Amino acid sequence: MPLLPLFIVAFIQRLTINFREIQKNPPPLCYAEPEDPSKNMFHWIGWIDGPNDTPYAGGQFRLTIDFPPEFPFKPPTIRFITPIFHPNISTKGEICLDILHSQWSPALTVRALLISLCSMLTDPNPEHGLNRDALKLYREDQKIYNETAREWTEKYAMKNGN
Repeated sequence: MPLLPLFIVAFIQRLTINFREIQKNPPPLCYAEPEDPSKNMFHWIGWIDGPNDTPYAGGQFRLTIDFPPEFPFKPPTIRFITPIFHPNISTKGEICLDILHSQWSPALTVRALLISLCSMLTDPNPEHGLNRDALKLYREDQKIYNETAREWTEKYAMKNGN
């Protein structure tokens, strides 16, 4: 069996620690795990249950989390797979969240990222957005925004069409 470079070993150890933290103390309303830990620790799947008192309540939103080789010095790439109508999430699932970009810190854990994503569903950032239609409605007509977000949740994120 070939020896792995030291940085790869450290990288895998860091991801394993993150995974164990989530298993031991899962954040409310969300979870993530390696899709196939025996073969690939770099690609994770996750999901967020829509928070109560939001148009996303009752929905379950799937995510992919891909870790670059430079992790934890560079943030993972996280995308929503389940379509969601949200000002800070593009129609392609890209996320506008400071801690995934300019405010990234190697001290952040996957658990902390999941909690931030849940918070973003509860409190969108009206200053920045990736979905212009959702951002415009969120700023100008909260009632229509909530109705549209709810329709998308029912269409794409709810089991059995509930």
